[in-house]
Amino acid sequence: MGVTTAGEAVKSPVRASVVVKLNAAFLALFLLAYMALLLHPRYSYLLDRGATSLVRCTFSDDACPPSMTQLSRKLGGGVAAERIVNAGRAPAMFDELRGRLRMGLVNIRREDVLALGVEGEAVRVDLERVSDVFRWSDLFPEWIDEEEDDEGPSCPELPMPDLSRIDGEVDVVVASLPCNRTAPGGWNRDVFRLQVHLAAARVAARKGRRDGGGAVRVVLRSECEPMMDLLRCDEAVGREGDWWMYRVDVDRLEEKLRLPVGSCNLALPLWGSEGIHEVFNVSSEPPTTTGRRPRREAYATVLHSSDTYLCGAIVLAQSIRRSGSTRDLVLLHDHTVSKPALRALSAAGWTPRRIKRIRNPRAARGSYNEYNYSKFRLWQLTEYDRVVFVDADILVLRNLDALFGFPQLAAVGNDGPLFNSGVMVIEPSACTFEALVRKRRTVRSYNGGDQGFLNEVFVWWHRLPRRVNYLKNFWANTTGERALKGRLFRAEPAEVWAIHYLGMKPWTCYRDYDCNWNVADQRVYASDEAHARWWQVYDRMGEPMRGPCRLSERRKVEIAWDRHVAQEMGFADQHWKINITDPRKWE
Repeated sequence: MGVTTAGEAVKSPVRASVVVKLNAAFLALFLLAYMALLLHPRYSYLLDRGATSLVRCTFSDDACPPSMTQLSRKLGGGVAAERIVNAGRAPAMFDELRGRLRMGLVNIRREDVLALGVEGEAVRVDLERVSDVFRWSDLFPEWIDEEEDDEGPSCPELPMPDLSRIDGEVDVVVASLPCNRTAPGGWNRDVFRLQVHLAAARVAARKGRRDGGGAVRVVLRSECEPMMDLLRCDEAVGREGDWWMYRVDVDRLEEKLRLPVGSCNLALPLWGSEGIHEVFNVSSEPPTTTGRRPRREAYATVLHSSDTYLCGAIVLAQSIRRSGSTRDLVLLHDHTVSKPALRALSAAGWTPRRIKRIRNPRAARGSYNEYNYSKFRLWQLTEYDRVVFVDADILVLRNLDALFGFPQLAAVGNDGPLFNSGVMVIEPSACTFEALVRKRRTVRSYNGGDQGFLNEVFVWWHRLPRRVNYLKNFWANTTGERALKGRLFRAEPAEVWAIHYLGMKPWTCYRDYDCNWNVADQRVYASDEAHARWWQVYDRMGEPMRGPCRLSERRKVEIAWDRHVAQEMGFADQHWKINITDPRKWE
């Protein structure tokens, strides 16, 4: 049995006193840290729950705010997410969302928006996820029944939220966009991603509280860039990590939402109310106003690198004016267009504007598509709200002004889910132009040209009838196809809005016949009816405009050689023996 000495009795109280002081110090530090956490704006909502919340948080992880690591994970992880979390406050661009706002949440949970510092009521928007068997090609098919030979085209339905279940308005719409980089057509052609975009847009347009400028706030979480087709970069407030914020113009958004969900149906009805024998009536086009002022609109085309399309651009301008349009005509050109050529273009109706070419970084030096990204300059025409681009190898037969009633990007279908960029409606924007230039080094064009590039950027496009940009080709190579297209090309009044001249162009042939007939691999583009239609407009032009349409001596030799080869091959149509009366042969 031990005996306690007097010295040990003295040391025990001292040791106990030290332990008490250390415990008190640790407790004080804990309370200070805890109070600092509670006073942080991101978690200030806990103060409204009273002391019971504090106790419940101690004994239950579910009642506690997420940890810094959890927040970083919810923000998508990575350096950007850590920067948001570790900065001590939410990004500055979300300052205007401070306070007790009413949030409409699409495909995102309330706890996922804690990092934004947004408080208030969270309104969950129920969204039935689209079936995984749904494919992008279901929305953007290669062919639809435009002529309504059967029952007409139709689009499958994407499940959309029932907005009647949302009482009142919301101050901000918050959505989480999927970014499936393994999707068959690429992350930007993911049907579920499109569905969430459209659902968030519908909530914003129909249930969002507008500010004084008629805009609604939309916040998106996405590793991939939101759709430029639906959310314009002009409306972007900012980005921090995976968070994007927009102030979206509701009138513009509603205009987009009125269109079909894909190219599975026409954005522009082909037939009028009187049945299939009445072609679309321009008087029924949507109103051309933006806010309180008339919308500013223009037709435009682009010439660069050579004078190959110079004559085509002159006839194009004349055909637009002959159709009855009075819209501005803007021609973008580079240094290769001579002063005499510019005078002829001005006489035809164009307002020339010189540009610096934009090189396609993936094109070979000296190739035909080396500078075809110069078409991006169209988005710099910011004095206009809408521009209808028309390629210089197109002839306009009917007034195309109805196209100004449709938003970016509206065009005719091409192959698969893609559009043809020969005629397209765009909305000029400085930041869109900058985005296109920036993407040219990372986005791959399926055909190496501007059309393939634009199809990768604007995946949610709107289908115009093929008669708006009727391709001069006979790829089916059947008697029925020749008969149908021949009738359409010569019909009076015209039944197609514009003819797109593929193959060798009319101005590179003699007026007497389509020279595509005499070249074996170009015969699929040959049409005497379409050829004659182009020359009808040429014949009505004044002499000052005809100068750039002369044939070079080299071209005359090429035509003569093609006639000789066609004769040797014995082409049965015998275009090779037609007598030449075109005066340009002797000029």
